[in-house]
Amino acid sequence: MSDLRVIDLSPASDSQVQNALDEVKDFATTDMDRGGPERWTYRMLQEPALTEQLKKLAQPRSIGRTDAVSLQPCRTWHYRSQDRYDVEDWALPDGTWTYAAVFDGHMNFDTVEHVSAALGPYVKTSLAAALRSRPSPSALPTLVTGILEQSLAHIDSALVSDFLTIFPSAEPEALRRHDPSRMKQLINDISSEKAGYFRTARAFGGTTALVTLVDPTKSHLWVANVGDCIAVMGQKDAAGNWRGTVINSIHNGSNPGELERIRSEHPEEADCTWNDRVLGFLAPTRAIGDAWLKLPAVYAELVFKHLNAEWLSAEVMEAHVPRIRTPPYLSSKPDVYHVRLQKEGSLPSRADARSPRILILCSDGLSDLYDGYSFQDMADEWTQVVGRELDSNAGPGIERKNLALSLLREAIGGSDAQLVSRNLTVEMEERWMDDTTIVVQRFL
Repeated sequence: MSDLRVIDLSPASDSQVQNALDEVKDFATTDMDRGGPERWTYRMLQEPALTEQLKKLAQPRSIGRTDAVSLQPCRTWHYRSQDRYDVEDWALPDGTWTYAAVFDGHMNFDTVEHVSAALGPYVKTSLAAALRSRPSPSALPTLVTGILEQSLAHIDSALVSDFLTIFPSAEPEALRRHDPSRMKQLINDISSEKAGYFRTARAFGGTTALVTLVDPTKSHLWVANVGDCIAVMGQKDAAGNWRGTVINSIHNGSNPGELERIRSEHPEEADCTWNDRVLGFLAPTRAIGDAWLKLPAVYAELVFKHLNAEWLSAEVMEAHVPRIRTPPYLSSKPDVYHVRLQKEGSLPSRADARSPRILILCSDGLSDLYDGYSFQDMADEWTQVVGRELDSNAGPGIERKNLALSLLREAIGGSDAQLVSRNLTVEMEERWMDDTTIVVQRFL
């Protein structure tokens, strides 16, 4: 038997005990309002550390007169954000146009990465070509509306067509005669960016798209929407109060009109919408990508389920495949809105100067943080939060604040440091809030 060694530890000193207590004094536990016995640890932060942590996670940016943030506080790699946004100023033949867009991806990261990178350049090229013909001012609203409609349709159709070219035959039923092992080889090829895996993944995943354009004279705003992101126009009324207006229709199961549209397109299929979702699966009723909901069922049966991807659960998808009888079930058709900001060639009136406008674009993560609010209540609340910050920023020598960051701070707790700390630092491996992206544009 080996000799036992006894280690004598001296008691901790008072200072060591205090240091140990200091290391944990700022930590607490929460049930994240879920009830039940489970608790998660979070760190209570004080200012200025709290604001610095929010900035670190949300990465606030200002591009010209536009502010933006994007937040997903969960640090688990699998749950990293699927939101994307883009803000650009384009020097075109008639002056500088402003492009802004918010994308909310789902299923994977491939689709939203591709669409957010490809859409802006395509719109810019199409717009530049159209402007070279020097269209009349009266023709501009219809012209730009058509460009946005065509651009979004093109991006979606290109995803599907790029995927279909993987296979020797364009006939869906020909897939049933295809060697399954060869099929798997084709769609899991990762030898290049144009290989089968990436084309399949981009077609299989999906994203919403909320796109805006402002002309050089700041007379016109166009908003194009596919999905459930939200655009809100805010302006002061005659009494000096900020009021918000939701510009776009929301394309998801909360919109009865969208559910009715799908049911009217598939009148013999009671399960085309179920649990306020497309085929009981997808919340948005319009999206770019999601080809398995737009193509014959054979693609879901024999192709998509064989994709080797950690984000794909074939078992979950298989439950919905038998419902695919008369596709497409998902639309990529955008609603496009034209808002006249002021008459062409006119200078802002004194009333306009006293009443600046703001445009808020956001993914549905922001609306999820306002559970129980109507869309109009949300629009007013967001506009008032941003409007107060805009008013407080007025005047020379005052540092401009990031308006998107101010709205995000309010949404996750505002002045309640404990709630904000919990939302930013809770130690959970799964997401506790949706990806949240906010873009705020200022109009004088």
